[in-house]
Amino acid sequence: MLISLRWLARHVDLDGVDADELGRRFTLNVAELDAVHRVGAGLEGLVVGLVQRAEDVPDTHLHACTVDVGDGTPRSIVCGAPNVAAGQRVVVALPGAVVGDLEIVERPLRGVLSQGMICSERELGLSDAHEGILVLDGDPAPGTLVSELVPLTDVLFEIDNKSLTHRPDLWGHRGIAREVSAILGRPLRPLELDVDFTDARPLTLTVEAPDACPRYSAVTLEGVTVAPSPLWLRALLHRVGTRAINNVVDATNFVMLDLGNPLHAFDRREVAGDAIVVRFARDGETFTTLDGAERSLRPSDLLIADAERGVALAGIMGGENSEIRDDTLAVVLESANFDAAVIRRTAVRLGLRTESSARFEKSLDPALVADASRAFCRLLAELCPGVRVTSAFMDVARAAAVPPTIALRVDRVHRRLGVELGAARITEMLTRLSFGVRPAQDGVLEVTVPSFRATKDIAIEADLIEEVGRSFGYDHIPPQPATVILTDPHPNHQKLTERAARIYLAKTAGLDEVLSYAFDFDPLLERIGAVPAERLRLVNAISAEMPALRTALGPGLLGVLEKNARREDAIGVFELGRVFLPGPTPDALPHQPTTLGGLVAEVAAEEDPDAALFARLSGVLRGLAPAVQRTPLRLVQGGVAWPWAHPVRQARLMLGEATLGYVAELHPATQRALDVRQRAALFELDLDAWRESPRAAVAYRPLARYPSVYRDFAVVVAEAVRAEAVADAIEAAVPGLVRDVSFQSVFRGAGLPGGQKSMAFAVTLGLDDRTLTDADVRAAEEAIWTSLAERVSGTPRA
Repeated sequence: MLISLRWLARHVDLDGVDADELGRRFTLNVAELDAVHRVGAGLEGLVVGLVQRAEDVPDTHLHACTVDVGDGTPRSIVCGAPNVAAGQRVVVALPGAVVGDLEIVERPLRGVLSQGMICSERELGLSDAHEGILVLDGDPAPGTLVSELVPLTDVLFEIDNKSLTHRPDLWGHRGIAREVSAILGRPLRPLELDVDFTDARPLTLTVEAPDACPRYSAVTLEGVTVAPSPLWLRALLHRVGTRAINNVVDATNFVMLDLGNPLHAFDRREVAGDAIVVRFARDGETFTTLDGAERSLRPSDLLIADAERGVALAGIMGGENSEIRDDTLAVVLESANFDAAVIRRTAVRLGLRTESSARFEKSLDPALVADASRAFCRLLAELCPGVRVTSAFMDVARAAAVPPTIALRVDRVHRRLGVELGAARITEMLTRLSFGVRPAQDGVLEVTVPSFRATKDIAIEADLIEEVGRSFGYDHIPPQPATVILTDPHPNHQKLTERAARIYLAKTAGLDEVLSYAFDFDPLLERIGAVPAERLRLVNAISAEMPALRTALGPGLLGVLEKNARREDAIGVFELGRVFLPGPTPDALPHQPTTLGGLVAEVAAEEDPDAALFARLSGVLRGLAPAVQRTPLRLVQGGVAWPWAHPVRQARLMLGEATLGYVAELHPATQRALDVRQRAALFELDLDAWRESPRAAVAYRPLARYPSVYRDFAVVVAEAVRAEAVADAIEAAVPGLVRDVSFQSVFRGAGLPGGQKSMAFAVTLGLDDRTLTDADVRAAEEAIWTSLAERVSGTPRA
């Protein structure tokens, strides 16, 4: 959007104002300027010339003119314009002047000396017209500076529309001038809006869609003579990018660009039935807009119609059937307020974005309707002296909204902006911006929001603080380093536990982390006979093969084994993720514990009597406990119901009386179903439940000062005796002397009675205050065998 400083000067005094400094303050206080353009630089020296004679140059389209420029010496100027004639007062650029990029010099053209140039409107930057020269109205004296008659120079502020989307009041020069007056501390000139309306109501106004059109007004005017607009008006419109058409249309555009409220003028002859109806279009209704395009409308499109047909697409563009023509003698002026969403929806759908729709889409102030209508009537009377208003101000409107009031706490302004501003200073700043301010109580101001800021802009106290801040100038607020008290962040124990588990399993246990889908893969579950009876089915599954959320990590780990078994002999992976267990009732939220699972696999040519994979994972779990600083889990054989678990080589992971998971070798049937050559073992563990248990106490034990003694024990026990019970019997034999007991292996086979097995343990003995003697060691061995016999009926293996 382009803003003309000459135009702004109609609303606020800009004498002595530096345009660059004003642009800088505007950027800091209101909206960022994209550019500042200077128009007409170098044209200040152009003068009025009187054409005394204009003769054709033979065999050319040129004319040899004699022009009086007021210095007593008529000038010979060659001009190619077809409309040049004797007696005209024209704009002359003398040698030395620069017009655009052209420097004027004295030179012969087709044998005729040319001592200057007669200028067109386009060369002067007043319009795009260049078919002929500019002929001045009136009788200005030759030699008069043209800049005294015509606004040749101007400064334009270019503002990106996106910077003003939230400010519907700034879509006209009046709104920009209000901000400039606040920046400069100069008063805003009052609008002259006195119009003598009559009491006649020649039209019937009906608004069938009041929500889409909160206010609609019309005024009739007669005695209209359609003609070109005066030069000052054409120049201002051209500067801001609007093409001049005729005095009536130009007046509607000028008021829109001035006050921000779009207008539309209808040819009075084309309004059938003396009626205007604001309604939604009928399904399938067509309408031809001013650009000649026939448009198919929908019931969501708002239409301005007469008694017979549509005459304008509300808030967007008028109709070809009612446009202002050269012979128009009477007009109907529309000034209205439309719902922003309705206008935008239609404009976007039709691809018809106009200056009018751009403004209505921003939620304009309904109070502008009357001001815009009055401003048009006064302007048209100036442009067309014979015009007269022939109706009342016909207005259909909902009750005016009550101006909102907001309590503004002075101390809150101080805290938010970081600068002390008294109530009087705050009141002054807001009053300059047309807010109503009065003290309500100690330290609180009651602020009344003007209607032009209340449609979508100012609604809460923070909005007012922003107004104060930008009015004061954010660049005037002294920068201060933030005072921040740094404290230790609240520890996220869940993440800390998960990280510790990951580090241990990856670095110490040597496993690779995998991440699988959180959905059951039914083809795999069906092959291993493990489709859950109850699970959470997905309404919009990503695949028909993954219809539900997973209830365990095991199948996902087995899927990893199946995919990698042909490429790798040994596999070791783990996964950390949630499983989803149905709640006790259909409406209850599912239980979603964070679960840790792991799998190891390797090729084994023969039967594995020592259950090496099971033992390996058991050792991993023993090492995991200190890594996550939790009490070690007990392995209790049996009770694992998952169909992929080995029927014998399995154990529940117990914490007290609670089962937190399992560890098991892979069931032979599952191995065959997966068609993998590796034997495997896997575990799953409810990490959330383990994490919520008390942290394991970390006890300090100094390094032994005296050497240890190592002994191996091979003890034969019944098949049902667990390794844990044997280890407890060894430790209980000589309290304070046994430093460590480590399970080594188990043997079943030849040389052992039926139903028995041999278990091997490595035992470390030692004292903290002296070195063990041979007698001490022999006594300890005897005590250990005695304890084994009494506690687990153990005997030495022969």
